[in-house]
Amino acid sequence: MKIAIISDIHGNLEALSTILMDIDNRGDINSIFCTGDIVGYYPHPLKCIDLVKKRCDHVIKGNHDEVVTEKNFKKAISWFNAIAADALTWTREKLLQSSASTHFHFLESLPTSKEILIEDRKVLLAHGTPDDKWEYFLFPFWVGEPLPEQKVRLNKWLKKWELVVIGHTHQPFIYKFRKKVILNPGSVGQPRDGNPKASYAIVQISTTSINAEIIRLSYDIQKTCNALFEANLHEYLCLRLFSGN
Repeated sequence: MKIAIISDIHGNLEALSTILMDIDNRGDINSIFCTGDIVGYYPHPLKCIDLVKKRCDHVIKGNHDEVVTEKNFKKAISWFNAIAADALTWTREKLLQSSASTHFHFLESLPTSKEILIEDRKVLLAHGTPDDKWEYFLFPFWVGEPLPEQKVRLNKWLKKWELVVIGHTHQPFIYKFRKKVILNPGSVGQPRDGNPKASYAIVQISTTSINAEIIRLSYDIQKTCNALFEANLHEYLCLRLFSGN
């Protein structure tokens, strides 16, 4: 079974559409999972939610998805920097329009983690980590190996699950130990590993093995930026896309 895993879309429709087209062109992907942050930052939250609802078999919420639907929204966004908070405020206004009420309730209803059984393999989807739903787990992807203290935690998770998928940091990695895998697919909509290409992962699961790869794709960043400017969102969000940070 081949699964495409996407995360941290953040309202970037151009990036998401490019990735979904690549998945379709491959012709052998059985399922798509999303590990959260469908909205936030970029100007097409409703269309991205529509695509995720239509295309993804399993979806969990990220911190942006949760905050944008919080009852005490003003308190919730106090944890975000000014640019992110402004984008979340803009997104919430779009979600609260009467025509978008189903989008709001969809995000609100999502779980923060999910356990799945695939080919008799235990799989966990989380946005932060299995220990903390919003933990920022910074794997040193640039050297390809976890820190010793991180390895202890990673191996602890793999005692309970055979595949763990996390997101949140916008930085992809794959960690494999004894035929088990932990991965972050990176960010569809706002990569932060110095590479501006949209990122997702493909995982192949069988009864004997789990293998994963990270896929990077170029897309029309300027088109996202043009829509960003039309929405009067901060230009810094455009600069981040071109720098990949």
